[in-house]
Amino acid sequence: MLTALVDRLACPWCRAGSLEAIVEDGDADVIRRGVLHCGACGRSTEVLDGIWHALGPHRPRRNAAQLTNRVPVVSQLYEAVWRRRSLSLLSGRHFPVPEELSELATWLAPHPGQVVVDVGCSEGLYARRLARQGTLVLAVDHALGFLKAAQRRAAAAGVLIAPVQALAQHLPILDGAADAFAMGGSLNELGDQAEAATELGRVVRPGGRGFSMSLVRGSTARGRALQSGLGVQGIDFPTPEATEQLFTAAGFGVVARRRDRVVLRLDLERD
Repeated sequence: MLTALVDRLACPWCRAGSLEAIVEDGDADVIRRGVLHCGACGRSTEVLDGIWHALGPHRPRRNAAQLTNRVPVVSQLYEAVWRRRSLSLLSGRHFPVPEELSELATWLAPHPGQVVVDVGCSEGLYARRLARQGTLVLAVDHALGFLKAAQRRAAAAGVLIAPVQALAQHLPILDGAADAFAMGGSLNELGDQAEAATELGRVVRPGGRGFSMSLVRGSTARGRALQSGLGVQGIDFPTPEATEQLFTAAGFGVVARRRDRVVLRLDLERD
């Protein structure tokens, strides 16, 4: 799918948009092996086993949460074990994954030709749902294990996504080149949240949309104490107001908000 998106991508080194796909193994839909060569700075970034390695000079923060996400067994069990149950546990009500995906699709209205960046995609739960409607999805994560798992799950579901190894704070995408973004639960582990939100404001076109599901600060002393312990691992729980401020400062308007205990969902629109 990178071949269809190459005119929207930016060099992870110099951010120029003069990328040329040199395909060693692939077809019209998928580059399995090759490079994306930048005509501006002369650097090339590899595509290996269908994944674009686009970190460039950037590396993830090495806090406990980031390191855990790089452990292979985590990427194999995350969606099957934790993701299926987490919102029901955290929201205090029955909150199944199909309901979450329905909220995502209702707001983003996925359709053929739409370009969406799924930031912190993990195993590609959001990416698969969007791709089923013909959306071109750039599935971005820093953890290679998660990208491989997202790739496998997409193939099993019969959909195409474009896995990209990159950071939320340094997206290899041109200004205004995405129609929308999706972020499901990753905001809390990104590190510099403000920088990540600013990047989303840069790459989403005016009038484009965003959907964010994240966890906010607990309202009870017990809940805040638990979150404080997780904070040592690099997981941050801002207040709902601070979460909204991250996005409004980046140029998004909050169209709708839904909150169940610590689970906050925001429908956003780029100014």
